[in-house]
Amino acid sequence: MRASTWDVTEWDAGCNNDGCTYQFKIAGAATSDYPARPAFSASCTGQSVDGKVYNDYTDCKLDSKDVKGSLVSRLNKPEQLLGTRTVVPLQVSFQFADLNQDNTYWNYTGIQNTTFNRGAEQPPLSFAIIPKESFGIA
Repeated sequence: MRASTWDVTEWDAGCNNDGCTYQFKIAGAATSDYPARPAFSASCTGQSVDGKVYNDYTDCKLDSKDVKGSLVSRLNKPEQLLGTRTVVPLQVSFQFADLNQDNTYWNYTGIQNTTFNRGAEQPPLSFAIIPKESFGIA
């Protein structure tokens, strides 16, 4: 798998006694290497419940109806603290139909550490995710 990046913009996340919420936009460029991946852009929101920081996968909204697939996101369990800020891994998975082979799908997953920025007088954040895991389904 050739290294590519997914660009996350407008990251806004925070927690209260009821749990944590997040929202962001994400986009990835098309690639021509095997398997060819379609370009995509999506909007994602998610929330945890019962005071947890992490959550289950939540469907993102793909901006284009031309992409045959799905994109999901979740917050994984935090692994460390950075001063008073919690560092939390954002995990994103993109599944799409093979562009050259019927009845075949590919799934790519990437994880990037980020922080909660809501309520800290910080503007929305931007960062990149490099998908490092992949598998095919025929």
